[in-house]
Amino acid sequence: MSAHHTRCGCAPVDRTRRVLSVLLVMVALFLSSCSRAPKGYELTFLGTADLQGMLEPTRMEGDHDGDGEEREMGGIARIATLIDEIRDERGERVVVISVGDDLMNRYFHTYKGEAIFSLMSMAGYDTYAFGNHEFDKGPEVLARALTHAEFDCVCTDLVVEGTVLDGLCEPWIVRDYDGLKVGFFSIMTEAFPYVTSGNDVKMSGTNLETAHRAVRELKANGADLIVALSHVGFSRDVEIAREVPWIDIIFGGHSHDYTEKLVRIGGTLIVNGGEKGPYLVRLDVSTGPGKRLDLDTPRFELIPVTKDVAENSDVARVLAGYTRSFPEAIVLGRTDVAWDMTKDTIRGGESTVANLVNDHLRDRFGVDIVVNNAGAFRGKKVYPVGPITDSMLHEIDEFGNYAYALGLDGRYVLELLERSAALVGGGGFLHVSGLRYTVDLSQVAQVIAQDAEGRWSVETPGGRVTEVEVADGSGGWAPLYPGRVYRIMSNSFMVKDGGDGYFWLKKYGFDLDNTYSTFYSILAEVVSSTGVLNPGEPDGRVTIIR
Repeated sequence: MSAHHTRCGCAPVDRTRRVLSVLLVMVALFLSSCSRAPKGYELTFLGTADLQGMLEPTRMEGDHDGDGEEREMGGIARIATLIDEIRDERGERVVVISVGDDLMNRYFHTYKGEAIFSLMSMAGYDTYAFGNHEFDKGPEVLARALTHAEFDCVCTDLVVEGTVLDGLCEPWIVRDYDGLKVGFFSIMTEAFPYVTSGNDVKMSGTNLETAHRAVRELKANGADLIVALSHVGFSRDVEIAREVPWIDIIFGGHSHDYTEKLVRIGGTLIVNGGEKGPYLVRLDVSTGPGKRLDLDTPRFELIPVTKDVAENSDVARVLAGYTRSFPEAIVLGRTDVAWDMTKDTIRGGESTVANLVNDHLRDRFGVDIVVNNAGAFRGKKVYPVGPITDSMLHEIDEFGNYAYALGLDGRYVLELLERSAALVGGGGFLHVSGLRYTVDLSQVAQVIAQDAEGRWSVETPGGRVTEVEVADGSGGWAPLYPGRVYRIMSNSFMVKDGGDGYFWLKKYGFDLDNTYSTFYSILAEVVSSTGVLNPGEPDGRVTIIR
C-alpha cells in the first residue's frame, strides 16, 4: 500500500521533468531558428539632383519654416557637413547619390568639371548618374572632368563603347552592404539626342526597355534591392514604377522638383532631388524577410541646407581657392557682330538676336514653329563685337524660362500672331522661327477678354496678319493651314502662365514637353562648341507695315 502510494507520489515529479525537458528543447529550437533567421538590414540614401554647378550658397526659395521667404540656402560645403553628420550616425550604411545636371554655370565654364566633381567627391558623393547637361561641352570634356571624380558612375542606357567615356562608367553596379546586395542602374531622358551634345555617345533604348533589361541583369547578379538613378523627370518616374516590377527605389531628377513626401507606386518608393541644392534628400529604409524592402517602415526627409549648417572647413577652403581664381569675365566665345538688345529693337520688329535664339531652338528640338515674347529677351543694351561672356548670356536670359514644346492647331497659331500684331512695341510682341508673315498696323487689332471665372476668349478677331507661311523643312514655304497640327515651341511664361495674354497655348496646346532648356543653356552650349556666335542679317520673317 505504501509502495503503491510511493509510486503514485513519484508520477507528478516525472511528468514535471518531462514537461521541463520538452520546454527546454522547444526553447533551444526557437533560439536556433532565430539565429538562422535572416536578419533585417537598414540603409540610408542621401542625395541631390540638378545642382547646376551651384557650389556656393545663394538666395533662393526655401520654405522650410512656412514663411515663404527667400533665404540663403545650399552650398557644397554645407552639404558636406550634413553628409558627414549622417555618416557618423549611420556608419557604412549610407549611399550618397547625384542624378546629374551638375556640370553647369560658371564653375563648369571656367574649370570644365574639375571644380564641381572634385568638390562633390570631397563632400562624400559615391554614386553618380549623368544628366543631359554633363554633355553640354561634349563627351571629351566630360571624360576629363571624370578624372577628378572619386565616385562610381553609372550609364546603363548610354552606348559608350569606343568613345572617350569607355571604361569611365559602368552599365550597372552591385554593392554589398554587410550582406545586403544593392544594385544600381541609370536612365537618361529620351530627349538626350536633342538637348545636349552627345556626339558619338548614343542611347541604347527607351527608358522602359532599359529598366526591364537592367532589372533582369541585376537580379541575375544577385541584387537584393534595386535602385534606379533617374534623370527623366518625376512623371516619367511614376510611369516606370508602374510598368517595371522589382524596382525598389527610384531616386530621380531632371524635372527640378522635390518630392515633398515619399511617393509609393506598388512596391516602388520614389523620391526626387529638386534643383540647386537647398535641401538634401534623406531616405531611410529597412528590409524584412527574404531581404525584401519593408514598405511599412521607410522614413523620408528633406533636410534644409541653410546658414545654420556649419560649412565643412576643408571643402570650403578648396571652394574658396577656385572662387578666387575666377577671371573677371568668363569668356565662352566671341561674336563678330554686335548684339542689339535695346528695348526699341527687341519690341519694335524683327530682331536678329531673337532670330538667332529661336532658330537654334527650332533646329535643336525639331519643332515646326518657335514663338517667344519680346519680354523674354533682356539685356537692354548693345553688346559690342568681342567676347561672349557667361554674364552676358545670363543678362539676356534674365528670367531663365524653360522651353516647352506642344501641339497646336494652325487656327490657333494664326490667333497667336494676331495677338502679337496687337502688341507691337510691347513685351508681348512675338519673335518667331519657322514662320514668315506680314503685319499691317492700319488694320483692326485683335481684342481678347476675360470673363468672371477667369476664362479668356477672343472678342475681336483682328485683321492685321496676312500672308502667313510655314517653313516646309526642305528650304521652301507652305501656307499655314487651319486644322493642321503644328509642333510649337515657346517659353514657360507663355505656355504655363498664359503670359502676355497668350491663353491659347495653355488652353488648346497638347502633348506638352518641358525640355528643361533655357535661352542661356542653348546659347552657352552652342558658343562653347563653335567658338563664334554671330546673329545673321534680318530675313524679313516679320514684315511690319506702319
